[in-house]
Amino acid sequence: MDDGGLYKKQLMEYAQDLARAYSQLRRNQAEFLAALVTLLESKAPALRGHASRVAFWSLRLNEALDSPLEPGMLQAAALAHDVGKLGLPDRLIRSWVAENEEDAALLEMHPDMGASLLTHVSAFQDWIPWVRHHHERWDGLGFPDKLAGKEIPLGARIISVANAFDYHMHGYAGEAAYTLAATSGWLESRSGKAHDPDIIAVFTSMPLEALWANRLWIEEEK
Repeated sequence: MDDGGLYKKQLMEYAQDLARAYSQLRRNQAEFLAALVTLLESKAPALRGHASRVAFWSLRLNEALDSPLEPGMLQAAALAHDVGKLGLPDRLIRSWVAENEEDAALLEMHPDMGASLLTHVSAFQDWIPWVRHHHERWDGLGFPDKLAGKEIPLGARIISVANAFDYHMHGYAGEAAYTLAATSGWLESRSGKAHDPDIIAVFTSMPLEALWANRLWIEEEK
C-alpha cells in the first residue's frame, strides 16, 4: 500500500472512531435527560409520561409544519422543557398550585431554572432557548421575558402548544381532564392570545384522533 492509500485508510479509521464517539455522546446526553425527567416524575407522579407526550406532539406538529426544526433537537427540548421544576420546593412540584404571590413567582422561575441547568451541557445550547421560552405568550403576557409574537423562538412556540394540549387532555394542578374535542376548542380560543395562530391552525387540522390512538398504542408497548 502506497503512502496515499495508507493515509486514506487512517483517515477512514479516524472518521469511524469519531462517529462511534459521537454516537456514544448522543446516548450519554439522552441518558442525562432521561435521568432528569425520571427524577422530576418521581417527585410529581402526576407528571409521569407528560414529557414524553409533549415530545410526541411536538414532533408530530413539526412534521405538519413541514419540519422546520431538526427533530432530534426538538425532541430533546420537549423532553427537557420542565426540568427546571426540580429547583422548586417539592410541595410546588407536586401540586403546581400557587397559594400566594411568592409561590406564583417561584412557579414562573422554572423555565429560567431549566435553561440554567441545561447550560452546563454544551451540546444543548442551540435548543435551550426553546426550554426557556416555552411559557411565553403570543400576546406578550407570558414569562420569563414577556416576548411576543415571532420574538418567541419557533421551538418554544411548538412546545407551548404541545404542552398546553397535554395538560388539558390529562388534567394537572387540580384541573379536570377534557375530551379531545373540548381541548381542540380550548386551544382555538387561545389562538392569537397565548399561542401562535398559525401553529394552532396547523395543530387543530392534524388527525388528532388517529394520532391520539397511536400515542396510546406506543405507551402500551413501553
